[in-house]
Amino acid sequence: MDFSTITYEESELLDNVAEDFGRFGRTERICSRCGNDFEHFTNNSSYQTKCKTPNCLEEICRGI
Repeated sequence: MDFSTITYEESELLDNVAEDFGRFGRTERICSRCGNDFEHFTNNSSYQTKCKTPNCLEEICRGI
């Protein structure tokens, strides 16, 4: 499976996961590629949301 591209639906999923973590501190959503859980890390004005499976879905957002 080629993990070099991300679909619109996967991008929306990652955005929703990040929103869940921001609002509730957790999420019950699972990865659409492998079915694993997500992790979320914050650091000042940036955050990273990623699947627990290595080299799967990942989103990094950096602030100012």
